[in-house]
Amino acid sequence: MSDSLRHRFLPWGFVCSRRNWCLAVTLLIYALAGTAAAQAPATSPGQGPNQKPATAAATDALAHARMLLDSDNLAEAFSLVKAYLQKHPQTPDAHALMGLILYRQRQPRASMAEYLKASESADLSAFDLRIFALDCAAIPDLPEAEKWLLRSIEKDDRDAATWEALGHVRFSSQQYEAAIESLEHALQLVPRTVSAESLIGLANERLARPDVAETAYRTAIQWQAGRKEKDAVPLVGLGRVLLGNNQPEEAIPWLQQAAKIPPPSSEVHELLGLAYSKTARETEAAKELETAVRLQPDSARLHLMLGRTYRSLGAKEKADGELAQYAKLKGNGVQ
Repeated sequence: MSDSLRHRFLPWGFVCSRRNWCLAVTLLIYALAGTAAAQAPATSPGQGPNQKPATAAATDALAHARMLLDSDNLAEAFSLVKAYLQKHPQTPDAHALMGLILYRQRQPRASMAEYLKASESADLSAFDLRIFALDCAAIPDLPEAEKWLLRSIEKDDRDAATWEALGHVRFSSQQYEAAIESLEHALQLVPRTVSAESLIGLANERLARPDVAETAYRTAIQWQAGRKEKDAVPLVGLGRVLLGNNQPEEAIPWLQQAAKIPPPSSEVHELLGLAYSKTARETEAAKELETAVRLQPDSARLHLMLGRTYRSLGAKEKADGELAQYAKLKGNGVQ
């Protein structure tokens, strides 16, 4: 590579950053993990034009490993590529494939190390650079993630997944306007992408544009209306915006839909509890807040909300217990 990953990144990038980072990046990284293998080039990502596996049998071994990866059989794919690398340790495409496997196993540092080895003897593809960037985000190191996503785009500016990844990283860096720009670019390449439109809604929420956010969430919900598997993010976002606009009755149906979509989310149940409380449905509010507390027992805020709800229902003993737990967590500096 003209700008080597090893020389540009290793001096400081492997020191774990302590900066706060947004859940949106985590969701993106491991949502993409389920589809990355399917998007990978048929030939190995790291393979240069003159670098081929040693034998036809070796070619078959790597092809089989990719098939295992496609079918989510990560353990067998890992074992097969590991055995291949023991015999052919200087093969860049094998290191790149191992990097992809480790990425999907949520081992970002180990994945990065494999891509660095691949880069010693071959240029990484745009796909490889995207995965390397997502590894950076998982450390987390958002500036490095953005840098390598931009490098990926220099190689291939027609990959919507890379533009969306850039949008998530920029969102998590609180570059909300830049995030929206990246996400809109992704939508130009692949229209009706629910995850991209949902994040546009969230970015507009952060920019205090609730009306624009509401439009984005409703658009994303419309796009997924006919799909069997739905994304809870736009449903939760719309419910949150409606609550913020003092429209709890309108928020409830959207939040109820979101609550049915796995995995369970304490935020959904918290918002439903708040909506029920605002509409004088305290018994239902208590049930939702109980669920929220079970999902996030160390949240002082949730214990306070549940304690106040119990108090409004006349359940003094339960209220006292929740308020005592709130005071304990608050005393320990937990929000």
